[in-house]
Amino acid sequence: MTGPTTPSWTQRSRLLRLVEDAAAGLYRPQHTIAALRVRGALNLSALNLAWLRLQRRHPILLTSFDPHKPLWRLDPTDPVDLVRLPLPPPADARQALVREAERPFDIERGPLARLVAIPLPDAAETLLGLVVDHLVSDAWSRRILLGDLCRLYDLEIGASTGDLPPAAAAYAGWVERQNDYLESTAGLNLRRKLTRHVLLPDRGPADRGPTDGGTAERRPVGRGIADQGLAGQTDVPRIERQFDVDSYERLLPAAKRFRLTRLQLVLAALDAASAELGDHFPAATIMAVAGRPRPELHGSVGWFADQVAVVNRGRHASPEEQVRSFREAVVTALDSARVPWALVVADTVPEWFTHSMSLPYISFNAQPLRMGPGLRPAAFAGTEIEEFPVHLGRPDGALLTYWSEDDGGGLRVALRYKPERYSEADVLALWESTIANLDRFAESAGRTVGSADG
Repeated sequence: MTGPTTPSWTQRSRLLRLVEDAAAGLYRPQHTIAALRVRGALNLSALNLAWLRLQRRHPILLTSFDPHKPLWRLDPTDPVDLVRLPLPPPADARQALVREAERPFDIERGPLARLVAIPLPDAAETLLGLVVDHLVSDAWSRRILLGDLCRLYDLEIGASTGDLPPAAAAYAGWVERQNDYLESTAGLNLRRKLTRHVLLPDRGPADRGPTDGGTAERRPVGRGIADQGLAGQTDVPRIERQFDVDSYERLLPAAKRFRLTRLQLVLAALDAASAELGDHFPAATIMAVAGRPRPELHGSVGWFADQVAVVNRGRHASPEEQVRSFREAVVTALDSARVPWALVVADTVPEWFTHSMSLPYISFNAQPLRMGPGLRPAAFAGTEIEEFPVHLGRPDGALLTYWSEDDGGGLRVALRYKPERYSEADVLALWESTIANLDRFAESAGRTVGSADG
């Protein structure tokens, strides 16, 4: 596909939010990043040639958007060289990578990806960052891009022969089919159903960004804003907890009994905890879904991931009844996944469309253990790679984001929250209540979870 086309509804929500933020002088990065420590001799000239080939191989990285209409321009711009930063003091290297990860892309001209290399004082080590705007990438796309980059690099230095098979490029067609379905009779019927049942009747005040009602001077989006610094950016408070292997294993009987995964059981416990803590916490959760149901989409780069709202209105004293009610809410949510969350909000609460993730919901993002090998980066020939987490500034997100990662049998949890809404004590109370509900669920299956490490 070439020329301008209609973006997906998820893309449209992000684009219009960028327009509002630009009018208010704000910039909030929403980028995917793979941050790597590469040990071994890395030929940066060969890496640059591989990076140029990668951009041509996946031209979605070279596309651009008109956020004001909005339109997605599929005709690719020219690829760009890797960004090689000068050698910083060792203590500043990671921060230099974060600054490059947060730097805005030129959304209206493209490209929408950059590769950053920072040599470390030890000449045999390099920090590497592959940064892509979320408009055209998700976590699964990052795996595809890194794998292809490693193979192209190996070809450049002669460590392998042959060439890569043609890249899958199904995302633009997927967006077109999604938009067609949403305007079909079946799509419109599902949309009408969701406007009646998905959103809570008592929504509470939305944390909307400043708006000008469309009268302010049109300001470029993703261009020129970097010179103003990251306006409105503050660190997002983050609480991390580790659920030990033994405690996580003891959830298996309850998960099997209730026909849920253990990560879904954690979400069920979080759902019960938010209800127990009353109006202070939302009584519904946005759950991330991968959005790649067909095999032909698995090798395509794009923003397939979306969210569905899990709304469990049933509250029961019995753990068994509580989890069954929650499971029904999950099934209902997944049945509605063909309608993007952004469109559900646009249909139901139009004034909140661009800031849909500021609705009073908790966001639950889970990475099952089976995804780990698929997301783990390959190594460049002659090197070893270690991936490390990079936390960008303050995204426009939910009131509280609950990240759960199944990690070698245990569970790592990170809770990021808006300090203007919650204190650290509030978030810790939510975590402790979640653990208490996991205990209840496990006991109902004849086992006890035990304690979780802080």
